[in-house]
Amino acid sequence: MLIGNKLYYLDTVDSTNAYAKVLLEKKVSEGTVVLADKQERGRGRFNKQWYSPEGGIWMSVILYPTDPALMSIVAAVAVCEALHLNGILPGIKWPNDILLNGKKIAGILVEIIDESVIVGIGLNLNIRTFPQELQDIASSVFIETKKHLEKKMLYDYLCKQLDDCYKMLQNKQSSELLTKWRHYTVILGQMVTIEMGDVTIQGKVLDISNDGALVLMKTDGKIERIPGGVCHLLKDR
Repeated sequence: MLIGNKLYYLDTVDSTNAYAKVLLEKKVSEGTVVLADKQERGRGRFNKQWYSPEGGIWMSVILYPTDPALMSIVAAVAVCEALHLNGILPGIKWPNDILLNGKKIAGILVEIIDESVIVGIGLNLNIRTFPQELQDIASSVFIETKKHLEKKMLYDYLCKQLDDCYKMLQNKQSSELLTKWRHYTVILGQMVTIEMGDVTIQGKVLDISNDGALVLMKTDGKIERIPGGVCHLLKDR
């Protein structure tokens, strides 16, 4: 198995993605994983802080994909598959949020550096409490299901699913990956607002394209591909 062939396991780290960047300079093998019990400066997209106490899975994987545009899809599907195999059915909110009962339980941070990619995954597994400012939007597998899943076991499941999904990508089976994404997503057919910097677009989600862009029917009836941004379900606003 490629994913996890080499593991750097740390009690505490500033950020697993930052640590992986240092390893990348040392030319470590593809599939190398950085795993930490706790992050002091965990990051999400747009440099947002990610609450990363003990009780979660905080990991980064170094890869060299032929199609880095779909790495968020690979990681999101892998997280959902790993949880599904343990009796939990999460949903994907484009581009990188994993939801359970409408609350965010996991996120993905993909950083492309030359020919390599660092895929960061933060999974709120057994966290019992969150800061007041996060309680309306964030949760954990334990809080939502009352199930305590053993971290090492779920890490192993996650590496296996990442390995399977990554092989699909490398073998040019992106259509199969996107089919899996459609199975888990919570936004198909939903009205959403997409924030792209200073631009905001509202419309109905029709599909996802072969390069991971969102296909949206805007309120004026025009179809537009959205390559990236922040997605909000209208019912959540």
